[in-house]
Amino acid sequence: MTVTQEELRRRFHRHGLRMTPQRVAIYTALVGTSSHPTAEWLLTAVRRSRPRTSANTVYYTLGALRDAGLVQEVNYGHGSARFDGNMDPHHHVICRGCRRIFDVQDRTLDRLTVKGGLPRQFIVTGHRVEVYGYCAECREARAGRRGARRGPALLYIQRQRRR
Repeated sequence: MTVTQEELRRRFHRHGLRMTPQRVAIYTALVGTSSHPTAEWLLTAVRRSRPRTSANTVYYTLGALRDAGLVQEVNYGHGSARFDGNMDPHHHVICRGCRRIFDVQDRTLDRLTVKGGLPRQFIVTGHRVEVYGYCAECREARAGRRGARRGPALLYIQRQRRR
């Protein structure tokens, strides 16, 4: 997603953030990808155009953007936090193999309600649904590893039995 300078200015102003070149570069890199990157990935991406950007600047800026509500932190069993610049209501599918995170747009998930089991007087303000599985690439890799362990002769025998 590409964001114009005017839209950037409006978003930062609306959320009370000063618009610095580093913040603009970090935010633009984040909203320009759907890969849910780490701070380290963003640092590498931003350094292509702003080589003097420090890791500390990236971490601080991501915290400020998160606290302002411009990005969300997603950390589903990863060693480090991942970030999402897509603030439209959506959920995530997480691959157990490669750990990639994919966006899911499903209005039925948006309408989920919790009917019981909440602590007394608890007010729900939102929810996120996580779905786990294996992406096509990881399924193929797993199938290839299983096939390699069996050896070609055993695979031939098993294929013959299925016919």
